[in-house]
Amino acid sequence: MSRSATDKRAAVAASPASSSRKPPARSGELLSVASMAMCIALWWMLTSGTGIVSSLYFPSPFQVLERLGNLWPTLALDSAATFVRVVVSWLIGSFLGIAAGLLMARSYVARHLMQPIIEALRPVPPVALVPFVILWFGIGDLGKIVLGALSCFMVMVVNTVVSSNNVRPVFLRAARSLGASENVAYRTVILPAILPELVSGLRIGAALAFAVIVAAEMIGAEAGLGRLIMLASRTLDTPVILLGTVVIGIEAYVLDRIVRLVSLRSTRWADRDG
Repeated sequence: MSRSATDKRAAVAASPASSSRKPPARSGELLSVASMAMCIALWWMLTSGTGIVSSLYFPSPFQVLERLGNLWPTLALDSAATFVRVVVSWLIGSFLGIAAGLLMARSYVARHLMQPIIEALRPVPPVALVPFVILWFGIGDLGKIVLGALSCFMVMVVNTVVSSNNVRPVFLRAARSLGASENVAYRTVILPAILPELVSGLRIGAALAFAVIVAAEMIGAEAGLGRLIMLASRTLDTPVILLGTVVIGIEAYVLDRIVRLVSLRSTRWADRDG
């Protein structure tokens, strides 16, 4: 074999394309399942009659499954109530936040009118407003949706403004040079450019909406996982507390998964490194 052929093979083997091959997606799913199985096995070993961890401090899987069978109708209603509140507040807050962020990024007047108010309210935890929300709206769904929407709004308005400011000006100049109006330039340049970054804000907003809604349900609600957990904590019913927490995690994972699947379909053109 000639020296030149050997050098070519060595160059191909050392090239970034060959050394940065992605592992198959199937292996990643298997690793995720294996990690969850290990956590469940460790949970079972520590709590199932070994005496290492008392059931008062952390219940066993069998206790949680037993309470699931007993509370299934009530748990289903509470889970549905929480999930609907989260989704509705997340959609409303995200839409208003993106619209306000685009307006602030586009208009000098709107930016300087809205930015002081947003920056003053953004550090305030929405949970701190729960007493006022209960006073104004009662313990029904409206007040909790307002709180969840407010938390998502703050995340998305900042995310949208920062993402819009990071778009390279040359893209807008190129669109204008081709005769595009401001509206067309924003619709065809700004929105597609910031869409991948907006997805991360949507995922953060969804998680924050769960936290705010559940916290509000703990303070006052007719139904919901937060109310279920609060009632169980008063009697130290730790299996129900853990069961409610697990259901919240499952619902948050489902919503996050939906956002990721939709984003993958809507941003197929975006470059991804992994």
